[in-house]
Amino acid sequence: MNWLDSLFLLKEENSKGRGPSWRFRRKLIFGSYRIGVVMIVFGMFTFIWDRSVSVQLVVGGVALISIILTAYTASATFEDVKLYQPEREEEDV
Repeated sequence: MNWLDSLFLLKEENSKGRGPSWRFRRKLIFGSYRIGVVMIVFGMFTFIWDRSVSVQLVVGGVALISIILTAYTASATFEDVKLYQPEREEEDV
């Protein structure tokens, strides 16, 4: 783990059995998810001093997490359906 991964709250994962695209995609998704959680927590702490900024931080963090979950499940479903179709046996009629 290098210092840039630590800055974006990423940790090294074992991607045994998965290609490099999933490894990279998961690092980005989990890092962005953690940044969204940090935005929400920071927005909750700053609510006393500046409500407009903290509300925008919480809304932005929730929106970021929602977009990430949608993109993650959609891309996983697409990859499962389109790229890994089981081979079908042709039947003689």
